[in-house]
Amino acid sequence: MNFLRRVLLDRQLKRALARNKCRLDSGIRGLRRDMQLTLEYGVKLHQVKINSRQLNIGAYTDIVSGTELQNVARIGRYCSIARNVTIGQNRKSHPLDWLSSHTALMGLRQSHAGMAQAPEEIRQTVIGHDVWIGMDVLILEGISIGTGAVIGAQSLIARDVPPYAIVVGSPAKVQRYRFDPQTIEGLLASQWWNLTPHQLAELPIEDPLKLLEALKGFVVPDSQPGEVVVHSKPFSVEHHPAH
Repeated sequence: MNFLRRVLLDRQLKRALARNKCRLDSGIRGLRRDMQLTLEYGVKLHQVKINSRQLNIGAYTDIVSGTELQNVARIGRYCSIARNVTIGQNRKSHPLDWLSSHTALMGLRQSHAGMAQAPEEIRQTVIGHDVWIGMDVLILEGISIGTGAVIGAQSLIARDVPPYAIVVGSPAKVQRYRFDPQTIEGLLASQWWNLTPHQLAELPIEDPLKLLEALKGFVVPDSQPGEVVVHSKPFSVEHHPAH
């Protein structure tokens, strides 16, 4: 793609994102060639590299520069992802039983020898709502991170993380849970992440028990906060207003 065309497409993309209060600092250069990216209202993606084929990111999620999203299907609302995080790393990207683990050398040998390359299913990683991921974290493909979880910096996530668990280490282990089981059950049932920041600011979010009391008997209905859908090949961008 020549420079002028990329500039024009980036302007088109930026206008559509601005209508939904979103940002994608890497522009179209940060997207793989055959993908669909859906961003809900208020998503902020700094210099992020996206290799997923189809990725949905929930409202108000913020991902800092240096992060790579490789095999990820969904990231929920209100997530905070720090610098240099890799999500959805292929577990078999480097062969350990060959002479070399270099992937380019492996591909060259397969091509030269006419080896059949059996397609391997790569499982997609799913991140729940309100997940906080620290710096330099590596999350393998096929992992499910529960809503409200916290992942400590420099952790390796090789297995699913339960909702509201705090995990640390390489490989990461559960250190504790943010709340007691009854509170966790209530928070998950309330589906509070469907509220807007202004609605949440009117509630006692500093005290989850009081918040649950305020929402007692009420499940927050899901709504469409507006979204931008980007197709990279052929390039198109659509803005769907909130409803």
